Amino acid sequence: MSTLVLIGAETAEYGEQLRSVLSDKRDIRCITLSGDGPAILAAVRDKRPDILLLDMMLTRLDGLAVLREVMSGKLTKQPKVILMTSFINDRISAEASALGADYLLLKPFEATVLSERVEELAGGNVLPMRPRKDRPFSLYAEVTGLLHTVGVPAHIKGYQYLREGVILAVNDPEAINAVTKILYPTVAKQFSTTASRVERAIRHAIEVAWERGDLEVLQSIFGYTVSNAKGKPTNSEFIAMIADRLTLKSRGEAV
Repeated sequence: MSTLVLIGAETAEYGEQLRSVLSDKRDIRCITLSGDGPAILAAVRDKRPDILLLDMMLTRLDGLAVLREVMSGKLTKQPKVILMTSFINDRISAEASALGADYLLLKPFEATVLSERVEELAGGNVLPMRPRKDRPFSLYAEVTGLLHTVGVPAHIKGYQYLREGVILAVNDPEAINAVTKILYPTVAKQFSTTASRVERAIRHAIEVAWERGDLEVLQSIFGYTVSNAKGKPTNSEFIAMIADRLTLKSRGEAV
C-alpha cells in the first residue's frame, strides 16, 4: 500500500523540487500545493494524506496555523507532519512540538535527508522532534530570517529575488557594485526571467516592507535611511546593507 505525501510548499518551484526528490520512491505518491495556507488545509481535509510536508512560510495561514488546525481533532485522519522552516528557536520548536509536529526540518537540507525522514515516518518510526541545536551559520537561513524580520512578504516574487541577490552579494561583493550588469542578470537566469523584471520585483518588495514593516526593526538595520526625508533605500542599498550585516555575523562579529 502506497504512502500519500501532501507537499504544502512556500512556492510552486520549491514544491516541485521536493516532489522530484521523492518521485523515485516506489511506494510514495505526492500531491503538491503552494503558497496559500487555507488551500493546503483544505487539501489535507479532502485528500487525507499519510504525511504532510509543510512549509512554515505561507500566505493567509502560516505553517503553525495550518498545523494547529490539522491537529485540532476535527479531521477523521491526522497525517504525520514534517514542518520545514528556515529558522528555528526554542519558541518555534516548543510550539511545533506542542501542536503535534513529528519533525522540524531546517532549510536548506539535503535531498537524502528529506527522503530518509519521509521513509522513516512512512515506516511508522518515531523521529526526534528537533534537529541539532548548535547548527553552523547558514547563509540561506539567515537571509530568509532577515527578510521575514524586515517585513518582506514571502509570497511575492521580489522576496525570492532579494534572497538570491543578497546571497550573491555576500559571496561576491563586487556584484553589489554592478547590480545592472551582474546581480540582476544572474538572479534572472536562476528564475528564467529578465533582469528588468527582477529589478522591478525587488523594488516592489522593498516598497511593501517599508509600508508594512516595523519602523523600529527597519531603523535598527537600515539606520538613517528610514525617514520621511530619505524614504526607502534603493535596491542596491538594501541588498548591500543586508549583505554586510550577514557577512559580519558569519565572521562571529556583533551586528
